[in-house]
Amino acid sequence: MKFHVNRDVFSEAVSFVVKLLPQRNPQPILAGVLIEAGPEGLTLAAFDYEASARTTIEATVDEPGTILVHGRLLSDIASRLPNAPIQIAVDDDNGILLTCGSARFTLASMPVQEYPAIPEVTGESGLVPAEDFATAIAQVAFAASRDDVTPVLTGVQLEVSGTRLSLVATDRYRVALREIPWDGGSVGADEPTSALVPARTLQEVGKTFAHGGDISIAFSGSGDREIIAFSSGNKTVTSLLIKGNFP
Repeated sequence: MKFHVNRDVFSEAVSFVVKLLPQRNPQPILAGVLIEAGPEGLTLAAFDYEASARTTIEATVDEPGTILVHGRLLSDIASRLPNAPIQIAVDDDNGILLTCGSARFTLASMPVQEYPAIPEVTGESGLVPAEDFATAIAQVAFAASRDDVTPVLTGVQLEVSGTRLSLVATDRYRVALREIPWDGGSVGADEPTSALVPARTLQEVGKTFAHGGDISIAFSGSGDREIIAFSSGNKTVTSLLIKGNFP
C-alpha cells in the first residue's frame, strides 16, 4: 500500500477517529486505527466494541491496501509533522514508513485480520440541526451520573415523537430535559422511538458535529447489539446503546 495525503487533512482525520478510544484498552488490538486506501481515497476508522468513528478523506492512492496502526501514536506524530504532503507506504518487512518533508518515521503494523468489523447502520434515520443538537447535549449531559454502579443513569435518553427529539438525563438528584426539532419521515411518527446513549459518547458527538449543518441520526440493530449512528459530512460515529429501563 502507498498513498499521498494533505498533512492537515490527515492529522484532523486521525484525531477525530481516536477521540472516542479509551486511554487504556484491555485489548491492544483495539488501540489501532484502520486505514483503507482505495479509489475513493482514504477511510480511517476506530472501534472498541462500544463506540466507533469513521471518516473518508481525499488522497492520492498509488497502491490500494489496508493497514492497522496504533492510533494515539499516529495522532501524536501527525500533529507534529512539518507543513508538507504526507506519504505512507508499507515496506518489505510489513512495517509502515511515514515520510513528510524532512521527517521520517517507521511504525509497526498491527494484524488487520484480528481487528473487529466496524458496525454498519442500515436502520431508518432522521435529521436534526447540528447547532441545536450540540447545544441541547451541553445543556443535558452534565446531569447524567458518572457512577458506573447504575449504568442506565450514565446515559442520555433520546426519544423521538412526531417532529420533536427530546434529550433527558438524571443522576436521581437532578433532571435535565431539552427538546429540539426532528425531521424523520416515518421515524417516531406512529409511536415514540427511544435510545439510551452513553453521555460521554454523546458529548463527543456534540463537540465534533456542532458546526456541521444537519446531523443524521439512525437507529439500528436488535437484542444486545442495538446501536445508534450520528453522521455529518464525511464523518460517522456509532454507539452501542445502554440496556435497561431509564427512570
